[in-house]
Amino acid sequence: MRTPRPLPGVLVSRPFTAADARDVGVGPRRLLARDLRHPFHGVHLAAPATTVEDLCRAYAPVMPEDAWFSHQTAAALLGIPLPASSTTESLHISVAFPRTPPSGRGVEGHSLGAISGGTVGGLPVCSPAHVWCQLSGVLDREDLVAAGDHLVGARARAPLAEIGELASLSDELHRTKGARARAWALSRIRYGADSRPETLLRLLLEDWGVSDLVVNGPLAVADGRLTLHPDLRSAEHRLAFEYEGDGHRVDRRQWHRDIERRELLEAEGWHVLRITAADLFADRAPFRARMQRFVPNVR
Repeated sequence: MRTPRPLPGVLVSRPFTAADARDVGVGPRRLLARDLRHPFHGVHLAAPATTVEDLCRAYAPVMPEDAWFSHQTAAALLGIPLPASSTTESLHISVAFPRTPPSGRGVEGHSLGAISGGTVGGLPVCSPAHVWCQLSGVLDREDLVAAGDHLVGARARAPLAEIGELASLSDELHRTKGARARAWALSRIRYGADSRPETLLRLLLEDWGVSDLVVNGPLAVADGRLTLHPDLRSAEHRLAFEYEGDGHRVDRRQWHRDIERRELLEAEGWHVLRITAADLFADRAPFRARMQRFVPNVR
């Protein structure tokens, strides 16, 4: 099989259309070669698109005017954490009703009665509040809280939306899909969560009857010389909860810091419970049994 002729450098590092190729002397037959990828109708790539952002940038040259990346695609661009079960390979793109939404290979279009947006990295993206409302028709209510927690910010993450914005838009869209999930989630969104598992852990503990949880709040230790921020803590039960992602296991420096944190908290009279993905997502019974040592009336 004949090796395709190398493309001009201007086409190698970006998505291009047939018109772009023609402008630099590349004919239509070259676009059929197996070394090129075609994620969308009329779009060609010399290198694979490995992220959602890569795909969005690949689609941008053929994106309709006044269209916005939305739903799960916008969530990825905004950094909103989603469960793997809700992600899709297609890009979600929305236009204002009654316009006809885009369609075709790799695209899932939506025509929405209420839509607004801005830019993220130069890409047109629905506003964070609109994205949260769009996700309410896709996510379960706990993950909708996690999405809201991400939007309202944390110590190391600037807010992308205020809770009032989410509530106001949700009220405006009260007849749309997901209204009940939004109503349930709105009262449970909190500032401060650093990850989706932290939010899901908080909701689980609240469901078990632990109602005074502080999210990543400051806690002075070592006679006030240091300030720690446990993921969650309950003053009533003197319990501090730390969610241990896999990085806590494989990062030696993090592992030593975790040991020191635990010793500092225990010296102040706190019981430290370290929770893993297995506790939260696989078998909760052992975690529940550990909890009952400190909270006998766990529901």
